Amino acid sequence: MTGLFAPRFGRWLVAAVVCAASLVSPSRDVLAGGFHTPDFGTRRCGMMAVMGKPDDVTAIFHNPAGLTLQEGTNLYLAGQYTQVELGFRFYDSMGKLKPDKEITPKQSWGILPFLGVGTDFGTKKLRGGLAVYAPNLYGASLPENGPTRYHLTQGFFAALHMTGTLAYQFTKHLSVGAGISAVYMRMQGQQYFNPLVSADPDMRFDASDAVRSQDIKMDLVSQGWTWDWNVGILIKPIETLGLGFSFISGADVKMKGDIKATPTAGGGGKSRQTTTMAIPFTLRGGINWEVAPGFELGLDFFYWHYQVLQEQVMKLDTPLYGIKEQRTPKAYKNAWNISAGLLYRPIDAVDVMVGYQRDTTPIPDRTLSLDNITRSHHGVSCGVRWRALNWLAVGLTFQRTWYDLLNIQTSILNPPVNGKGHGSMTHIAMDFSFRL
Repeated sequence: MTGLFAPRFGRWLVAAVVCAASLVSPSRDVLAGGFHTPDFGTRRCGMMAVMGKPDDVTAIFHNPAGLTLQEGTNLYLAGQYTQVELGFRFYDSMGKLKPDKEITPKQSWGILPFLGVGTDFGTKKLRGGLAVYAPNLYGASLPENGPTRYHLTQGFFAALHMTGTLAYQFTKHLSVGAGISAVYMRMQGQQYFNPLVSADPDMRFDASDAVRSQDIKMDLVSQGWTWDWNVGILIKPIETLGLGFSFISGADVKMKGDIKATPTAGGGGKSRQTTTMAIPFTLRGGINWEVAPGFELGLDFFYWHYQVLQEQVMKLDTPLYGIKEQRTPKAYKNAWNISAGLLYRPIDAVDVMVGYQRDTTPIPDRTLSLDNITRSHHGVSCGVRWRALNWLAVGLTFQRTWYDLLNIQTSILNPPVNGKGHGSMTHIAMDFSFRL
């Protein structure tokens, strides 16, 4: 353990470092299945159904077999910005909502960038693709002086994927693809710990010096590498019907970094930690049917096996006052997303799309935390794709998503997250595809 601890803060700092484990949150396909919307590309963002006809370079992510739908060499650039709106109030021990006004984030945002290239290698049946993308890149900050300071004040999470893919069209009815990804994950978080609040959670509503002078600010930075793989199948029984399926493997990743404790009264120190996170496997399937010339219907179903995450384990390289390990209950359940949409092509160069989705969260109320407060949600979308030139296509989409109302009264965390709230998300995405 580095640094010097003021003696009277010793036992508090032990609890504070243990508390910091809650800052490390597992995430894959963040906010899908309650974490994020796994949306890249105009077809998925606008129509909400891509698996049966993944016809751009984002097939590397959605269904690698879809690369066989493209010809030549195509460079693809996409980005999505997400703004999260949230209002929340806590229940105190008497069941009264506090504070008087809703707590709202100072900032809450997400960015999903995608850069990729797909090529046919000059062949008729073989395709390849390379892509760098971040299905998880988001940050948030909550009021520094509010009761949420003992849950989270600042947070940032990023997962960067670097994927290589090959696909082959065996017959006009069947294509198969597979890819492998290196995944870099980084997380930063900040919160406060207070022994008075730990003993009596209602004290978090007290902003007096008598309480705040006992605060210990906790800062955590953690990062790690892992890898995963995916396979996909695209079946076309007839020319106007496509069936797509894909599987993304699960993985374990060890996140390592520093925990720093800074007591208000002075002193402090830091230690290295390792947190093992479980990434669930994912199953996806979908159908695309061109029911009439220029008119398509689509349906997708996604499943995430979050059941693998029952607890989260943090180990300290250097024990703090005898504490070597902390186990945080998660008790996650499995999650799914179902989405449907339609595409209309009024002229050959333009696609107009609308869609709807319903997504469930894997996080039970009793282990929900403010660093990952997303809920089951539903949303609508619309978009347009314009093939402006024979070498250029441009897409623009808009989505609006609403969380199920939050009303938690069974939290087992300390401080508890019992409370009432609501939330929504707005997503705006744009992409460009260049034929090289």
